Amino acid sequence: MTSAFAVRDIDLPTDRLRTALRCHGWTWTSTGACVGLFGGVIAPLVGLALTALAWFIGDWHGFHIGRDGEVLLFLTIPLLIFGAHCLDLLDKETERASGHSCLASETNLQAEEGEGDSNG
Repeated sequence: MTSAFAVRDIDLPTDRLRTALRCHGWTWTSTGACVGLFGGVIAPLVGLALTALAWFIGDWHGFHIGRDGEVLLFLTIPLLIFGAHCLDLLDKETERASGHSCLASETNLQAEEGEGDSNG
């Protein structure tokens, strides 16, 4: 037996993020959240690659890739903390402006479009 669940498009996290960015634009908090979280994911991967490469080839023509890899590994936690802090600030801004934001109007507009599709 299968069961079906109806999920509105606005309920998906990526659509909420797109709607929020469309309404508010790229502010310093949204930019900081993206840089912090993506940097916190990319930095350890690149740091591990550089560190492993330094183990095999050592210092290469004066480039200290082992040191650079270690710096990226140490930057992981501060980048993630910065991204989480910016996300908290972005949530507080959204809660404060929820009464008169375009986010609420777009939610209502998409809900009306969904009702129109199901009726006819």
